[in-house]
Amino acid sequence: MATLIDPVVWVLISFLACSVNSAPHAKPSRQSAGCTVDYFNGIVPTGISIERAQDVTAGFFVESGNLGYPSIASGLPPLCVVIVNNETAGYRFGMFLPDDWNSRLLVIGSYSFLGGINWLDMGAGVQYGMASLSTDTGHNSGQGDLTWPTTEQLRVNWAYQAMEGSINLGKTLIQTYYNDRAIAYSYYSGCSTGGRQGLKQIQRDPDIFDGALIGAPAWDTKNLMPWVSELAVWNLPESAESSVNDANLFLRLQEEVLRQCDSLDGIRDNIVSSLTACREHFDITQIRCDVTTNQTACWSQAQIETAQKMYSDYITQDGEFVYKGLDYSSEASWSTFLMPADPNNPNNVRRNFDAQYERTFMDYGPDWQITSYNDSVVNDARVRDQNSVQATADQYNLGRFRDRGKIIMYGGLADATVPVQHTTLYYNRTIEAMGNIDDFFRYFQIPGMDHCWGTPDNVKAPWMMGGAGQAAQRPPYNSGHSVPLGYSDAQHDALLALMDWVENGNAVSQIIASEFNFTDSTMQAIVMYRQRPLCPFPQVATWDGQGSQDEASSWRCT
Repeated sequence: MATLIDPVVWVLISFLACSVNSAPHAKPSRQSAGCTVDYFNGIVPTGISIERAQDVTAGFFVESGNLGYPSIASGLPPLCVVIVNNETAGYRFGMFLPDDWNSRLLVIGSYSFLGGINWLDMGAGVQYGMASLSTDTGHNSGQGDLTWPTTEQLRVNWAYQAMEGSINLGKTLIQTYYNDRAIAYSYYSGCSTGGRQGLKQIQRDPDIFDGALIGAPAWDTKNLMPWVSELAVWNLPESAESSVNDANLFLRLQEEVLRQCDSLDGIRDNIVSSLTACREHFDITQIRCDVTTNQTACWSQAQIETAQKMYSDYITQDGEFVYKGLDYSSEASWSTFLMPADPNNPNNVRRNFDAQYERTFMDYGPDWQITSYNDSVVNDARVRDQNSVQATADQYNLGRFRDRGKIIMYGGLADATVPVQHTTLYYNRTIEAMGNIDDFFRYFQIPGMDHCWGTPDNVKAPWMMGGAGQAAQRPPYNSGHSVPLGYSDAQHDALLALMDWVENGNAVSQIIASEFNFTDSTMQAIVMYRQRPLCPFPQVATWDGQGSQDEASSWRCT
């Protein structure tokens, strides 16, 4: 459920959208059929139509009216863009079909509950030479909007059906378009909801992908959403002494976590790398002081007790486990769920997720209030998900996918949206179901990284490693792909590492993550700040005690 963080340069979107909605139609030569609506309408089944098919040679594309993903995809090679409308099932999907195609397909995941075709991440994908595909999941909606799931069809499309149908038809259209040339390898990349989508499709059809790059998966929908509501309940009412609703308090707590836990891994580098040691040693009472004189930095005892609830696993009063708690070092992003969206609106006391899932996905109705939440909602969410929507991707035995595909999964240790402990839970349960899974499934934890990408300014941990959505967070932003400054290789880019594992049998033993510094006030230029290897869990990166801590060569996975 990632919140898209647009770089400063994305303010140009609204201006450019008016001028690039239709790219020039000059058509370069290609070894494929014509890029026309008539051609594609002639090969799609009944009940499906083509909204658009056009050549893009200007290097950029944007779809006007796309609420979920309005950003321009730029830096594009010459390609054919196609929008397919499944009028029968009620969803759409888009494809970028490059003139110079390497016989690979990259399917792109979605974020949060956003509705729309994810052209931006598709644009990064097509720069690898692959055809890329994304679905709108059956609706068009922006950030924080959960008013749209009014029918069973809309919910199921978001859960899996739109993705599954788009992939199956998309593969057929792609191969037909390229003169019946077979897709040699099918890959997937998605984070947050996109991570859930990837796992869900593998669980439903083990033959659908050859490799999947799964980031911070929101895989446990039926338990995640009640946990989000419980976070709100722990902080209600807003006026209570126990309520934590000031971003300055989050930053004060994060700074204290850094102060106490940074060096517990033996290195002082502004990164909390050992969450286990931090859980054992952190003394939260150090942030307690007189709130009557300093309300923005001092925590009351009641607020400390609220924070301790959020750090702890959500356990019902009957002793049933629901969801893993937030982890130490994630505090700078607690505002994702905890900052009031509109304190004066009783229907939305916190961010728009609170109560909205229950009102729409669970059919509680528009008048249901978050103050009515109790543990009974947990079981109800589970039953409804199991019996109808089936969004949760909780099948741990991945069956025959083991024999044909590979998974690289990753999560940030500072993730406050999908706590990394719950990502680890999926990995551990897969081991319990299948035994040693190193032959096809490897999991990488990224110290200091937030949800899907990024790191706090006072941390600056290496995080960029070719994951979904990451390229657009640093220059060249919307035209970026892989890792900047020439690090587009299997050592630094997890997608390329996945491809090397699938196609050449080279198992991924480490991935070097990067962090950069801006060199100008316009944030258009960067230089390397530091790099560090990410290690297959449960291994960790260990400094050799001699080399620069900012260079990957000074670290080993142990």
